[in-house]
Amino acid sequence: MLSTSLAKKIIREVKSFINEDLIMVDTAGTIIASTVPSRLGHFHEGALLVANEKQARVITKADESTIQGVKAGINLPLFHHNKVVGIIGITGTPETVLPYGELIKKMTELLIQESHYQAQFEWEARSLETFVFDWILMNEVSTSLRKRAEVLEVNMEIPRQVVLMEIQGETSLFKIKRWTLPEHEMELKKEDILVQWGQNRMILLLANDSREEGKASISPLPYIKRIQQHLEGYFDVPIFIGIGKLHTNALIKKSYQEADRALKACTPDMPLVLEEELRLEMVIQAIPSYIKEEFSYRLLYRILKENGLQETIQVYFANHLSLKETAVQLNIHINTLHYRLRKVESLTNLQLKSVHDLTTLYLALLFLEETTK
Repeated sequence: MLSTSLAKKIIREVKSFINEDLIMVDTAGTIIASTVPSRLGHFHEGALLVANEKQARVITKADESTIQGVKAGINLPLFHHNKVVGIIGITGTPETVLPYGELIKKMTELLIQESHYQAQFEWEARSLETFVFDWILMNEVSTSLRKRAEVLEVNMEIPRQVVLMEIQGETSLFKIKRWTLPEHEMELKKEDILVQWGQNRMILLLANDSREEGKASISPLPYIKRIQQHLEGYFDVPIFIGIGKLHTNALIKKSYQEADRALKACTPDMPLVLEEELRLEMVIQAIPSYIKEEFSYRLLYRILKENGLQETIQVYFANHLSLKETAVQLNIHINTLHYRLRKVESLTNLQLKSVHDLTTLYLALLFLEETTK
């Protein structure tokens, strides 16, 4: 049985090729789509006969008075998997519409088939997304989850590491009709799983049964970088990637948490991050946002009131505490820079020659940038 929405879509597609009026009728004989809106919902006896007989029927002018709801033209059965799923009617003199009636029928059946496969694909994609979501949430693998894995042909015994990919910019996966790319273009391996993960993220469960558990070797990086380059070319925006360590199925949740932590550490200058390479970022991410905000305000609120001091500190740290390079970048005299840094010390009550105080100031600036981003 054809849905009304699909029938209307088909009418719009087919109408662009011919000038005649068209109708789509369900197997019960009800018109569900038409180029003539007044015919919607009417009973079409000719279409019902076609559905029962499973063959085309020419409607003549004489038939209009003897068969309910018909107009001169031709009615054609539409097949899907050898079953009549609907009828398309083309209004006009039989001599005019018969020559291209079969062509219209074939084209319409192709549209039905394409819609069916697309719906099947979307159902499978949603099922896989739900399965991955449940798999990541679970602390241990349940029997029901294993049964779902069998249906979806997912091998849960292979150690995996989670790769989180985030699309930057305004691009949304929900706005893209078919975001998933053909596997031969992505060069995905058979056991790898790629699913949509929210509005602007994808998650890749990278399968590898040859590496040691708990370690993420460099070996998958070229493979992941190729995927990153392909996605950036497809979406035409940067792609940030966070990579967790390799774990067994029972610990895939841990790999996801690691990948999420790595993704949060990504920057335009460092769009791909391995969790095992994180150092200070691990500690920083564990600190609640309200504490970061309070800490940065406590240290910097006086500096923020002074013109140019915040920029001076940022450039000073960016140039690895080089006075000469900082002065050049700020286009100021070295004495002016010394004056500004002394003022920073005065306003914060910190000594920039002290490792403790310098680290404190660096963290305050880092937290400020993060909480005001």
